[in-house]
Amino acid sequence: MFIGIDDTDSPNKYCTTYIATLLVEKFKEMGYNVEMPKLIRMNPTVKYKTRGNGGVSIRIIEDKKLSDNEKREIKDIVIEYVENYADFEYETTNPGIVFLDEENYAKNKDLLNSYYKKVLYDIVSIDYVESILKKINAEYIKYKKGYGIIGALGAISSNPPYTYELLAYRKRENWGKERFVDEKSVFEMDEKTFPFTFNNVDYDEGKSIIAPHTKCPVLYGIRGIDKDILIEAMKMIKSEEIDRYMIFKTNQGTDVHLRYMKIKDIYPNTGVIVYGKVVKEPKNLPGGHVVFRVSDGTGEIDCIAYEPTKKFRNIVRKLIVGDLVGVYGTVREKPFEINIEKLKIIKLAKKYTKDKKCECGGTLKAKGKKGGYKCRKCGKVIKYDEIKLIEVERDITEGFYEVPPSARRHLSKPILLF
Repeated sequence: MFIGIDDTDSPNKYCTTYIATLLVEKFKEMGYNVEMPKLIRMNPTVKYKTRGNGGVSIRIIEDKKLSDNEKREIKDIVIEYVENYADFEYETTNPGIVFLDEENYAKNKDLLNSYYKKVLYDIVSIDYVESILKKINAEYIKYKKGYGIIGALGAISSNPPYTYELLAYRKRENWGKERFVDEKSVFEMDEKTFPFTFNNVDYDEGKSIIAPHTKCPVLYGIRGIDKDILIEAMKMIKSEEIDRYMIFKTNQGTDVHLRYMKIKDIYPNTGVIVYGKVVKEPKNLPGGHVVFRVSDGTGEIDCIAYEPTKKFRNIVRKLIVGDLVGVYGTVREKPFEINIEKLKIIKLAKKYTKDKKCECGGTLKAKGKKGGYKCRKCGKVIKYDEIKLIEVERDITEGFYEVPPSARRHLSKPILLF
């Protein structure tokens, strides 16, 4: 049996993963065989998400077919926990629950795979997800506007690639209070577990980024590609007392929200990978943002590095017209542009400067296009288009560049995982 839950939290309190953790513990106590729960992030451009646009799913593995009474008991427990740990008072919190039998899951795998791609790439309506839920004969519950059923089914329908995240939770009496996580121990853990964990610290900013800033029950989260190493990593961190922890299978750090697209086919609020040439050099915008334009022969689009990407913008500023690049990111609606997550510099264009030294040793002075260049020392005149050009060494190299961890999306794949 598959259980999906989403949109129970708010910036003020609670966390959908906490409900999943409590449910996994409860079902194991009852003797059920429970698969590792999943924390699945969906399209990060969705505007009505509560926090990170992530749903959770739990699978109770049926060693023997569940009876109707067992199914009813499981559903009642899920409903009870959601109703006890969802912030119904918060305006944009709209919880949803989905229940799907093993038989219906197996019969509808292709449809579920298509739905998973849909929630990664597009904005999905309630009407659309309800039509899918009816086709696969799933049971679902909507609270308030019920947006949570979108992510609940998205979590159930997810497929590889996966990474892992260990979430450590606080004692209830500490919820809402300032967290204590020793930063030095996080840096030491990061060094010892590299490259099996990722996005623990931002070295440019000199800070740990594993602890959230909301009043939720989460103390910290460690992401990685090896679940056993996550346990070892947790043991290295000095912090306030942990109440409980859970390891989730997740699509974080996988780039599954991005797909290769031609510029002519790009539309707002989706994730793309575009390859093309720089056709308009980087420009500094108010607020510290930097924008440039690329073309792939089918169209042109602006690409922007926002101020929170910090030193990454210095790489962007060094691009020139003619550079061949790959741009990874999500597409804004207004202005219509790619919000850069990663930049791949494939081939650098050659850059030249004019040689204004005359062969006599004097300096050539520009006299306009018609007048060309005239030597101040010997008086020799060189036509404007005939002045010698000297190649300038570029202060940048071909390769992959990414925004710093503190500006990185949950789904963005760190370069170290390529």
